[in-house]
Amino acid sequence: MNSRLIAILLAGIIASGLIYTHPAFAHNFGGDESASWIAKMTEIKTEASIVAKHVGDNAAIDYYSDALGEYWNANDTKEMGEKNTLLAQEIPATINKTLDDARQSGMQSLVNDDITKLSGYLDESVPVRVDKDKLDNSTIQALAVTFVLKEALEKYGDSINSTTNLNDMSQMQMDNMSGGSMMMTSTIVDQNKYENSIGLASAAQIMFNNVAAKNPDKSDANTTVSTAFTKLLRDLNGKADANTIMTDIHVNLHPVLIDAYNLPLSSHGTTNPGSAIPEFPLPALLIVVSIAGVIAATRLKSRIGF
Repeated sequence: MNSRLIAILLAGIIASGLIYTHPAFAHNFGGDESASWIAKMTEIKTEASIVAKHVGDNAAIDYYSDALGEYWNANDTKEMGEKNTLLAQEIPATINKTLDDARQSGMQSLVNDDITKLSGYLDESVPVRVDKDKLDNSTIQALAVTFVLKEALEKYGDSINSTTNLNDMSQMQMDNMSGGSMMMTSTIVDQNKYENSIGLASAAQIMFNNVAAKNPDKSDANTTVSTAFTKLLRDLNGKADANTIMTDIHVNLHPVLIDAYNLPLSSHGTTNPGSAIPEFPLPALLIVVSIAGVIAATRLKSRIGF
């Protein structure tokens, strides 16, 4: 079946009302401790790298101190201690030293050294905490990308003081998905969170590029996701409205990543910790696919001129 026919059929499904709405749906990815750890290490490195841009700015350092405290806590120290006592000591100690040094003006070189050291410890922690079979698993690696994106969406929503939960697809404006309308610009109310969201999205893009390089057999999907990441970063830097950013991820990026890398999904409001393949509500999936079909149909019309 060619792409034109698929697009027309999907548009017809929506028009005929065969797809019904789910009261709340989202790309709730299945929990996996290995993917979570990989994401956490990336998030810490991202926060620390941004700290280096604010040496001597205590207000910004306070923000990133809180952010780092969310990513690494006493429980992480405890769990790491069960695997490697040196890393359990050095990671939190180096995080604290980085923050302390960054509070003082004229300490740029020292802070850079702190971050290099911290990055090395974080990299060491990954094979310590993640089994090799999972570390080499493209699904786990791609899942970690979505976890970092989730944080980027949360930070961006906070930065524009959005009343919408950007990680909840049920709050998207479904009547505005064709991609033809003009993007609205948002007002940034928290510059630190805004900067943070871009940093996390950029880190997720780099993570995906690494995954894609190891999976050349998925070239078509990888190209589509890479294009979606490029648009996402452009829209974030352009201070796009919440719905545009949600469309970039939930419609243009997630569905392709889910299909290409067999990402585990869980239904809204349910969790199954430790399960790699939770369930996903069919209505939500059909809605996402149908939205993509409408977008495809719209673009097709634009190309062939009818």
